[in-house]
Amino acid sequence: MDQNNTYEQEIDLKDLMFAVLHKWRSILLVAIVAGVLLGGVKAVMTYQSQNDEETILAAEEQYEDDLHSYERNKETMERELGNLQTDIENQQNYLEKSVLMNMSPYDIYEARADIFVKTDYEIMPGMFYQNVDYTDTILQTYQSVMTSVAFLSHIAESTGIDVQYLQELIQIERGSTVVGNTSKLTNLLTVTVKNSSKKDAEAVLKKLLEGIESLQVNITANIGEHTVNTVNKSTGATVDLALADRQREQNNQLISLQQSLEEKQQALNDLEEPAKLTSASTATIKSGIKYGILGGVLGGFMIVFFVCVVFVMSDKVYSSKELRRRSNVKVLGVFPVSGKKAGAVDRLLNRLEGKVFAVTEEDEAALIAANISNYAGEIKKILVTGTIAEDRVTHVARLLSDRLSGIEIVSGQNMLKNVETIKMLPSCGGVVLVEQAGLTTYSMMGQEMEKVVDLQKEIIGCIVFE
Repeated sequence: MDQNNTYEQEIDLKDLMFAVLHKWRSILLVAIVAGVLLGGVKAVMTYQSQNDEETILAAEEQYEDDLHSYERNKETMERELGNLQTDIENQQNYLEKSVLMNMSPYDIYEARADIFVKTDYEIMPGMFYQNVDYTDTILQTYQSVMTSVAFLSHIAESTGIDVQYLQELIQIERGSTVVGNTSKLTNLLTVTVKNSSKKDAEAVLKKLLEGIESLQVNITANIGEHTVNTVNKSTGATVDLALADRQREQNNQLISLQQSLEEKQQALNDLEEPAKLTSASTATIKSGIKYGILGGVLGGFMIVFFVCVVFVMSDKVYSSKELRRRSNVKVLGVFPVSGKKAGAVDRLLNRLEGKVFAVTEEDEAALIAANISNYAGEIKKILVTGTIAEDRVTHVARLLSDRLSGIEIVSGQNMLKNVETIKMLPSCGGVVLVEQAGLTTYSMMGQEMEKVVDLQKEIIGCIVFE
């Protein structure tokens, strides 16, 4: 077999994970020690600071300031929430009930009437003193009164439209004319009523014109004589794009209010009441526990990091699987390392990792002997050697010798250190290496394999203790 191949080291994450888990005792011990130390130191420091008179007074003052600020902010937010909820209800009610907001901007009926108001005012030529002209006052009075709540109340009752929504449908404008570069107001009032149907628009206009008759009597008595004549009436459909913009603006207003309500509610939910002052013993216990947990986590992380670094940097054989992949040597069999019996946790980890030895030593030796018989070919003398203890090598050689008829098995100590083993190597046709996971290094195995290959001897395979 070719032993001169190169190997690029790869880290098996599964092996790394189990290498860390097998150090659970060290991890737990370091975590406990670090937790106790950090928690204890912090607890002592907290106890000393909590019993300082100046610290206590400063903490009480700070708590009172924080509590006052919290209560003030909470009260303000609750008031703002209440106002926003009221605004949202009013806006929703307006959008639902307003006739103007529910009209189609592209299908509006407009009823219109032109009213001419004439007073008895005359200019007296040549006279220094002139009578007072009440024309503008009378016209302004009509404009103001005809859109007032008092004047529209009886119209609202007859039409079934609330006054506040009726006011949106009515527009009263005073006519004007341009003389030269000057705009001059006229005695003409234009009354416009909008509605979603021709019938409803005309009904409101009719009620307005009827109300003018009683209004004329009152204005005459209080301001001056005048006459009122309707000179034109018309009804037609129109398109009002400005209404579309207004409707969109009012809907956006509702959305904006709802978003503000959500933001205020979230801000109120996030507002935290300042924690009440705790006693020195309570604060000490909390601080000790908090930093004890932190110290345990940091300590555990530190030892895990150390184990990972050692695993990555180590040259030692970790397992038979890794040895097979890294050195390209056939693994003839695996013996368990005798010694202290593994605990329940270690047995569980071994089972999860696949290190379960279900057969006895004799059965495993028989399997190894069968593998050697298949791989040996014409070889009649085999040297069993390795870097582990001599008694284990001798024991393995004895187990194989009893099960391999026709093949001479000789054992030797570490060929890197023992001269007699080097002398036996030329007379043997093949070599079986015996190594131990966690003890044998790949550099040592490389030197052994190099000596065997230099003498053109066959490396039949490797037996691993793990």
